[in-house]
Amino acid sequence: MAAGHLTSPVVDLSDLDSRQIAIIMSRGRCVIGLSCVLLPGLVTRLFFATSTPEAKALTRFAGIRDLALGVGALTNLKERGDDAEWVSMGAISDVVDGVTSLASRGLPWRSRVLGVGALATGGTLLKLSRDLAAERRAEPTA
Repeated sequence: MAAGHLTSPVVDLSDLDSRQIAIIMSRGRCVIGLSCVLLPGLVTRLFFATSTPEAKALTRFAGIRDLALGVGALTNLKERGDDAEWVSMGAISDVVDGVTSLASRGLPWRSRVLGVGALATGGTLLKLSRDLAAERRAEPTA
């Protein structure tokens, strides 16, 4: 390395293809899912300003769903199986979460921010799933 030249540890997202971005997002879904399952009190306090037993239970339900969707997507993205289908299931899940967060009365502002993030994530995943499906259609058959 030349003197005075530092390399950035930040990944240039323009160098990543749809599959790589979907893998990163699926790993993130797994981390969120595990957090919800293992630390439901922390998650509910952060996003819903409560940690009642009911909120913790619902957070664990959502967490195991996200963990299953994340692992399913990762497995299929790596094996080039039903990758587009798994990524689109995560997209639908995120869009429903986002709409629910924004449409529900009485939720704190943090939940609204989470809802906007879920909608953005869902839209991104939907686009990625379409890209993956197009990539699969373009592959030559054996």
